[in-house]
Amino acid sequence: ALGTPGSYGILQTQVQALVQHLDFGSPLQEAIEQPRARLWDGRLVEPESRFEPAVLDKLVERGHTIQRSRAWIMRVGGMQGVAIDPATGLMTGACDPRRDGYVAPA
Repeated sequence: ALGTPGSYGILQTQVQALVQHLDFGSPLQEAIEQPRARLWDGRLVEPESRFEPAVLDKLVERGHTIQRSRAWIMRVGGMQGVAIDPATGLMTGACDPRRDGYVAPA
């Protein structure tokens, strides 16, 4: 389960973290901490400064305008999450350093 504030950006934020966690196998905390970007109007992409330049070059090649931001911006969400290992039932919590949040055992 993931949650983030962000209105227009909620779906973008959640998908970016889910892809990192489910498709690439990143632990939940690592998936939430990965660099993220916000797509504003179909072409304007606002990536955090932690993206590799080659990634941004590919976006420009595809017709996107890049508006670089600093690292760890709140405009790309402030996610909190819980993952449950289906084999063991172990629950793992994760908090986004872009916002305040804490994991507490239940």
